[in-house]
Amino acid sequence: MALFTPHPPPPTKVGIYRRLSASAGVHVSPLQLGAMSIGDKWSSFMGSMDKESSFKLLDAYFDAGGNFIDTANSYQEETSEMFIGEWAEKRGIRDQVHDQL
Repeated sequence: MALFTPHPPPPTKVGIYRRLSASAGVHVSPLQLGAMSIGDKWSSFMGSMDKESSFKLLDAYFDAGGNFIDTANSYQEETSEMFIGEWAEKRGIRDQVHDQL
C-alpha cells in the first residue's frame, strides 16, 4: 500500500497545468477561457449567453481540466463576473478556478 495515492491523470491536455510565472505559485491550464461573451447585457450588438448556457460552457471547460478564466468587470456590464462567481460558488470550486490575475 502506497503512502500517497498518485493524482489521477487530467481528462484532457487542458488539465496539464503550468506555472503562471516564475514569481507566482499559481498553476493554470494552458488554455484560458475568454468570458467576454458570458452574460446578457450586450445582446443588442454582441449576442448574449444566458445563465444556463453560461453554466454549461463553464462546466465543460472545468470538466476538461480548465481552471483559468479571463474576466473583467466591463464584460457584459459585470454579469460575466457575477455568473462565473455564482457558478463557482454553487459547485464549491471557488478555490480551484483562477481569473485573469
